Amino acid sequence: MKINNLTMLAALAVLLGTGCVSTQKYSDMQTARDHFKAEYENLRVAEQENQELKNKLRLSETQMQQQKDILAQTKYELDRTKAYNKELALDYETAAKENSKLLSQYSADKADFEEDISISQGELLRQERQLKGLEETLGMQGSSMESIRSDLASRERRVAELERLVAEKEAQMAQLRISLNDALRGFSAADLTVEERNGKIYVSMSQNLLFKLGSDKVDPKGAAALQQLATALNANPAIEVIVEGHTDNTGGVDFNWDLSTRRATAVVKILAISGIQPGRMTASGRGMHHPVVPNDSEANKGKNRRTEIILSPNLDKLLELTK
Repeated sequence: MKINNLTMLAALAVLLGTGCVSTQKYSDMQTARDHFKAEYENLRVAEQENQELKNKLRLSETQMQQQKDILAQTKYELDRTKAYNKELALDYETAAKENSKLLSQYSADKADFEEDISISQGELLRQERQLKGLEETLGMQGSSMESIRSDLASRERRVAELERLVAEKEAQMAQLRISLNDALRGFSAADLTVEERNGKIYVSMSQNLLFKLGSDKVDPKGAAALQQLATALNANPAIEVIVEGHTDNTGGVDFNWDLSTRRATAVVKILAISGIQPGRMTASGRGMHHPVVPNDSEANKGKNRRTEIILSPNLDKLLELTK
């Protein structure tokens, strides 16, 4: 099974809608992510169940062959019994033609023969009933095996489709990395970084690139960078976009949360103007609550004042298969 961490960890992206999200909403999304992790573990259990079904199928096939052998042996014994009955009948007829001098003995022999025939016929009926029961059992086992094969084939098709979709999403992310590298050349590492974590691509833009201190208006150089980013995203229409605004701890919580949200919204607007479909994007203000470094110096505060653009594949089809 080639399903990797991208399958469940990236599934969180589909739960995101457009517009701003609160802390509660973000917590809900984390809960959803945990849910899909559990779904991933369930899928692994399903794979083990598939293997167990295969083992049961092989066992059933072995049992069926044993039943066939028993059936063949029963038919053989039945033929022997019928032959024996014929021999008894011939002996009976021979005894009936014997000399009258042996009539009294013949009568006794006749009674013995008739009793033997009765016993043999009773045994024959018993074996015929046993044979019928074996045939019915064999038919039931065949039906059960067909059901197992059908269920196993359905599971295998589902797993194969999951593997195909995961490979497709991995190819989309590889193409996106190439597009980003081509579109975002020329920016310094202090202003713009691109890295991949947990199956997603994070484009981090510093405040110096996008905004003036305390402002939510995008600078011209920042707008140019966003337009270049939009070029890469337009070439990859299946990629979902989350824009997160981050601040340092200067100022109150309400101020920083509001500022980070307005900055994320401003970035989303420029991307939309540059051709990105609004339905692909979500703006999220994270305030000062997710610093990348401690806010213990001006240099570190500058690193925390950033806008992160998180890119991930659309996982709608994968989610349908995990239900």
